[in-house]
Amino acid sequence: MSVQLDSATRRLREMLLAGCYPPGARLREVGVAQSLGVSRTIARLAMSAMEHEGLLTRERNRGFAARGFTIAEIADAIEVRGELEAMAARLAAERGLPAEAERRLDHALAEAETMLAGGIASEACRRRWAEMNADFHRALVEAAQNRAIAIAIGQMLHLPLVAPAAIIFDRGDPATTARQLARAHGDHRAILEALRARQGHRAEALTREHAFRSAQNRRRNLADPAALALARQMPGGGLIVAGDPPSRPRRRRG
Repeated sequence: MSVQLDSATRRLREMLLAGCYPPGARLREVGVAQSLGVSRTIARLAMSAMEHEGLLTRERNRGFAARGFTIAEIADAIEVRGELEAMAARLAAERGLPAEAERRLDHALAEAETMLAGGIASEACRRRWAEMNADFHRALVEAAQNRAIAIAIGQMLHLPLVAPAAIIFDRGDPATTARQLARAHGDHRAILEALRARQGHRAEALTREHAFRSAQNRRRNLADPAALALARQMPGGGLIVAGDPPSRPRRRRG
């Protein structure tokens, strides 16, 4: 049952992030079971897992509904992710940077420098940058060798546009995007220097500030209609809503 449940949970997550259920849409147990090709029990457990991850909400006497995310909620989640990564950076610095983590962080920095020098204009380069950024942050978290932090961050990465790989490249304003990427690269370099020097509190502060800037960039980028349209094409982008997340109307009693 565990293997089947894991598979159903993964597929349901993919369906939600792909926009199969718009914000506020109700998920019926029978329909989800049929879509996933599983029993109603497995479907119910998979939906409960998605509620735990934050992609579904449970409605009293009405089951589950797809959750919508405001721009503010997405930015807030990035800052929370940053707090966890900051803790990981401090622990990694205090305990000593593992050789494999240092190699991966170095490799990510070298890749970024090559891409910045050549320009990030093609779709292939943009994908490569997103992968590089994700690997830097993943190596940073793993360097802490703290399972609790890794689990907490892993759960947050399922939220829309919160993962380090979820970068919005504004084609209409490439100069601003280039400045943001160059600044992020500078942050990464400073964080690695602090890790190598075993400066725990400095590594923590730099990582926290890096996440704060990422959240500010996300707020700024998503305020632009063109950038928001691009974001809606990314995994989870269809769950972005304006203002408060939508809720289904309540039935009147009596």
